[in-house]
Order: sequence, then C-alpha cells, then structure tokens
Amino acid sequence: MTLVKKFWRCHICNDIHYGVKPPELCPTCGAKNAFVLCDRNEAMQIMASADYSISTPAEVAKAWIDLTAKSDFELWDDSEAVKTLSEGVLENNRNKGLKYCPCRITTGDKEKDLNIVCPCNFKAQKTWKEYGECWCGLFVRRK
Repeated sequence: MTLVKKFWRCHICNDIHYGVKPPELCPTCGAKNAFVLCDRNEAMQIMASADYSISTPAEVAKAWIDLTAKSDFELWDDSEAVKTLSEGVLENNRNKGLKYCPCRITTGDKEKDLNIVCPCNFKAQKTWKEYGECWCGLFVRRK
C-alpha cells in the first residue's frame, strides 16, 4: 500500500502542510483539527504570497540554530563550514527552486527530491545511526 502525500491548509491561519495526513495541532496558530485538504495550486499560491524569504547565509544559519534549540542535535561548531553549507543551500534554491542539501545530488524527480530539502530527515540516514550526524555533518548529536 502506497501512502499518498497531499496538501493541507489550516483554515485559521493558512499554514500549509504536505503529508499523508494533517497534524492534529497547527504548528503555527495552535488550532486543533483545523486542516482542510487543498490542491497543489491553492497551496502554492498561499505559500507564494507569504514572505518567508531566507536569502542570506546568516538567515539560513539562524533558521538551523532555531531548529536545534529544543532538540537532541546541534549545529556543527565549525562556523566556516556552516557558512559554506548555507551558501550551497541558497545556490540550490536559486538554481533548482528549493533549498536542497548542498552535499546531495538531486534526481530531477520532484517527489523524491523533496526528501533532500535541507534539513532533510537525517535521522533516517545510516550516517546518523552510525556516527550521530547528518549526511554532511551539519547536524550532530548533542553532546
């Protein structure tokens, strides 16, 4: 049985979720059971109208730091490497339309390539299980 991912929109705040089912609680506004199924066109228009621009390496790094704040992983402590990787993410965004991981090769299949938008689901990777870090070492198990 193949699980089909769909677009869901919170009818309170217009947060967009892409997945097999919507979250019970909206991560943006906290509304319970507020997601309604929507089509790709609607989801893309809503996302295009919002100002989610992250356009500098410092903004990318800040987003990564925010992600790690309450997790069991942290950002690599090599600031030059973090800067280089953030520049790579932005370069992929300019050239390929999404902030793909700079150390992974896109396949051209949009559905498959969604799995390597940075940060990817690195905890599912062998490198996380064996070494406690993501594919490129950007995220590491918290000490």
